[in-house]
Amino acid sequence: MTRVRLAVAFAVICGAMVTLSMRAALAQTTDYTYRPKSVFGASDVRVKANSRVYPWTAVGRFNKAGRGHCTATVVAHRIVVTVAHCLIDKSTGGYMPPDSLHFVAGWDRGEYLFHAVATELHVAPGHDPKRKSTVSAVVYDWALIVLEKDPVPVTGLLRPVAYTEDLFWKLRDAKTIFTQAGYSGDRGQVLTAHPNCKMWGFTNGYAVAEHGCQAVPGDSGSPIIYAEAIDTDVLAAVHVAHTKNRLGGKGFAVPASSFLKALQDLEKRIGG
Repeated sequence: MTRVRLAVAFAVICGAMVTLSMRAALAQTTDYTYRPKSVFGASDVRVKANSRVYPWTAVGRFNKAGRGHCTATVVAHRIVVTVAHCLIDKSTGGYMPPDSLHFVAGWDRGEYLFHAVATELHVAPGHDPKRKSTVSAVVYDWALIVLEKDPVPVTGLLRPVAYTEDLFWKLRDAKTIFTQAGYSGDRGQVLTAHPNCKMWGFTNGYAVAEHGCQAVPGDSGSPIIYAEAIDTDVLAAVHVAHTKNRLGGKGFAVPASSFLKALQDLEKRIGG
């Protein structure tokens, strides 16, 4: 029993240290008018993340040839993950060609750290671009994108973990702090983050993670991360969608466990 108590105490202390480290990268700036109209109103808790400091260097804006943007995350050499619905070409009902998709890391009001064009799209088996969005479809709403060049030497990466319901309960017992960060549609020129956003387990009957992070269009594909150890952040899930009632509503994310095997296979094929 004494060992268990010591282990829990150590986990709490490490969690506090990691939280301070992560918060250091969530610095707001005074030279940026940060309060355009928000769907969250006075309850908006998002802060500007420093996109030049890891782990946020590994989070990029995913531009769609002048047709808007989503968010993507570096998860391996030459590979980023985003949501499959971000790739849909509404004019054809299929997916956009890779060379029309651009990953830009460290984007901050016109400046950036890294840019690369996509060369391959690997959409989740089972994803149907013509299917209506439902909670049951979230588990198939992911895509691995191969880039023309490797961002990792510049950006680092966020390693995906097998985020399952069992792991969720262990992390919850350890009072683990989660953070979501993306290029929100209402603030798409800077990276914004919701520190200490709540994870609510999994939707009954589906391998879909539920969360309370403040996310809007543009945040689709954004990572939900936590600190596995000091200076070691990992990817638990990728935000896909939110209920229409965003204030007090519920978010849905595809757990990284859904695409881990596909990522490993793709890494082997491209020599990552």
